[in-house]
Amino acid sequence: MRKVWAGLALVCWGLVGCTPKTVISQTYDFDQMHRIGIMAFDNQQQGLQGVENLFAKYLIQRGFTVIERAQLESILAEHHIAVSGYLSPQTTREIGRILGVDVLLVGEVSDYIPARTELALTASRRTEARPVYRQEVMRRPDGTYAGYLKKVGTRVSQSADVLPTEYTISGRVGLIAKLVDVETAEIVWIGSADAASSSALETSDHIAKQLVKSFEKELAKRQRSK
Repeated sequence: MRKVWAGLALVCWGLVGCTPKTVISQTYDFDQMHRIGIMAFDNQQQGLQGVENLFAKYLIQRGFTVIERAQLESILAEHHIAVSGYLSPQTTREIGRILGVDVLLVGEVSDYIPARTELALTASRRTEARPVYRQEVMRRPDGTYAGYLKKVGTRVSQSADVLPTEYTISGRVGLIAKLVDVETAEIVWIGSADAASSSALETSDHIAKQLVKSFEKELAKRQRSK
């Protein structure tokens, strides 16, 4: 098994939430974990598909050997193995035998609320003050008369401009991921996180990144404690 990086910071730029909650098995021998099979995530949301590919990206990036979803599903179809919902020990062993993987990454989209754009009307008020004059007549020293304007007050008026303003309400994504041993169907690691932003893809990508980092951090801690 490849060397695990330690001391990774969990950062979620531009997102609300995103702190992973994870649990790792304290008895499982992760030294035997060499190849990971990526399964399609259970997902009832039509607007958010393929999140398992994001996990594949970050696992590969960090040195894990990954059998990704499309290849896995193709091989399983050739062997007439249908995978949906609960994975029995018999099914996981069969998958492990055929693909030569040690664990399976399975998961689900637990929450998905798409971002939306709304239109609001914003009123901008203006106050204007104008002087008020009155025509007056005055007599000059030579006895002639002349007219002039005399300020007698101020007229205040108010007006309002109504302008449309477009704003985006952030969407929310929640993901759960599990690593399952193919021999025993034991869950050896599980993690979940949720976050909100204006892009479901960006949110899913950050969650996948943080969950993989969290798993790697826990794995490094396990190794140091040996």
